[in-house]
Amino acid sequence: MEELICKYKNKVLESGKETILCGIINVTPDSFSDGGKFFGVDKAVKRAMELIESGARMIDVGGESTRPGSTYVEVEEEISRVIPVIKKLKEMTDVPISIDTWKADVAEAAIEAGVDFVNDITGFMGDPKMAEVVGKSDVGAIVMFNPKIARPKHKSSANFPSFGGEGAFTEEELKSFEDMDIVEVMKKYFEKALLRAHENGIERERIMLDPGIGFALTKKENLKLIDKIDTIRDFGCFIFLGVSRKRFITNILSENNIDADGNNEEGFENRDEASAALTTIASYKGIEVLRVHTMKHHLLAKLVADSVRLNEVIEDVNFKPYSL
Repeated sequence: MEELICKYKNKVLESGKETILCGIINVTPDSFSDGGKFFGVDKAVKRAMELIESGARMIDVGGESTRPGSTYVEVEEEISRVIPVIKKLKEMTDVPISIDTWKADVAEAAIEAGVDFVNDITGFMGDPKMAEVVGKSDVGAIVMFNPKIARPKHKSSANFPSFGGEGAFTEEELKSFEDMDIVEVMKKYFEKALLRAHENGIERERIMLDPGIGFALTKKENLKLIDKIDTIRDFGCFIFLGVSRKRFITNILSENNIDADGNNEEGFENRDEASAALTTIASYKGIEVLRVHTMKHHLLAKLVADSVRLNEVIEDVNFKPYSL
């Protein structure tokens, strides 16, 4: 596998190393995964530090839920939620911080507050000013394939909120996406996103690509994008993957009569264990960054998978013989 780098500010990440776990901080009252459990500055900061102490090597802060049925958050409100959290975290840790937003004004405020990455779930397609804002800075960018924008009339897009993107693709392009294989749609999307990045002075080495798992996709499409994730390597960028607690995982469990109800302890635990199975696969494939809600299951999964993948370079340990 080709060795890649990802630059942000004056720092460089290298591929072929241990997979990075990126802890999720939802500073929202209506998150699909935690129901607003960490809404508020002090709660969010406390949770972020807990994730870091448990193994997170990156933190993603978001102030707007993007789950199906969620409502739009005004720019001023979103800024008021995330900026105090970012500022406090930058005082407390050197772990890179990303801002999860598709709005250029929020990204600009976050960059001023010290974030290291802008995580745009529209891949520069939602807000026409986003690429310009990122281009004028030295932060890294996480560019996501957004099926809602690529296929606004698809059945899977119906319950998702609008993420902007008007005019990002021609009517002819949108029509062609309707019957196109999802992997090919993703590639077309990334081609346009990376062109927009280039036009705004964002070097390829500053970009991570995210296949957009869980966004306006069928279960089968989610699974196929994970299976074919190596195709993203053709773009020469790091891969950023978020599969933790996604709906298709709960569907798989429920279809097999396994409790996946997030409203009870057993169902919640089952969702995280099943999510960690995908962490094992992704880490073994060498995916550079995984976005997760908790550390416990994901850290164990990625440590073992990383060890198998990196078996030729890890330290050999001489274990004492087992005694009977």
